[in-house]
Amino acid sequence: MSASPLRIVIMPPFDKEFFGAERLSIDAGNLFELVEKLDAQAAGFARIAGARVHLAVDGVLETDWTRPLADASEVIVLPRVGGG
Repeated sequence: MSASPLRIVIMPPFDKEFFGAERLSIDAGNLFELVEKLDAQAAGFARIAGARVHLAVDGVLETDWTRPLADASEVIVLPRVGGG
């Protein structure tokens, strides 16, 4: 577990679509656990997270959801951007 709750910043459209808030505070040991806890607050979030969500840990996009969050202070939940 992280030493203190993480600041979770929820970017549009997920703030209104799932949470009704832009900021949360959650304890999580890694990003998989964080997504699970976010899903507990907003059913269906975990189902779309893999396809629609990027997670940035302390300002850096993180693709390894097993990364320990013990030293992290903030996670930003933002939409994936398609391109080509």
